[in-house]
Amino acid sequence: AGLMALLVAQMFPGVILLVPIYKIVVDLGLLDTKAALVLAYSTFALPFCVWMLKGYFDTIPYSLEEAGRIDGLTPFGTFWRIVMPLSLPGIAVTAFFMFITAWNEVLFANVFLTETENYTLPIGLRTYVFQFEQQYGWLTAGAVIVTIPAIIVFLFAQRYLVSGLTRGGVKG
Repeated sequence: AGLMALLVAQMFPGVILLVPIYKIVVDLGLLDTKAALVLAYSTFALPFCVWMLKGYFDTIPYSLEEAGRIDGLTPFGTFWRIVMPLSLPGIAVTAFFMFITAWNEVLFANVFLTETENYTLPIGLRTYVFQFEQQYGWLTAGAVIVTIPAIIVFLFAQRYLVSGLTRGGVKG
């Protein structure tokens, strides 16, 4: 029942959830803060992460957990010493997808942030586009700079991403 509730929450596009989340942000006094974005991004990240990681954890054989229990590990010890190392590729893939989603998000940041000093980088790029003039040189230079953190995260997570995406692709 809980997984179905998360699946239903994932079905709604961001535009439909914009007004209710905006009301919650205003009621909590979080308008024009990074905490508002964290709250908004969590509404999308949580259902996606739960579903993606559930599918990944389901691929880990239960017999490995049983073997850990036979060797004297506690349930937490079994999780920490056996399941977590095996699930690092799945966690890395999920974290990378969520990082890219939050990094490139424009809708909520555009609505929740009003002061220029609080803008995220994609919203800051918007300041180079005016009604009658576009500063394409500054815009493309800014776009290249905005991609650098994503490239760095990808380079660090690349080892886990490749194994996480290909794991389970071949059974046998």
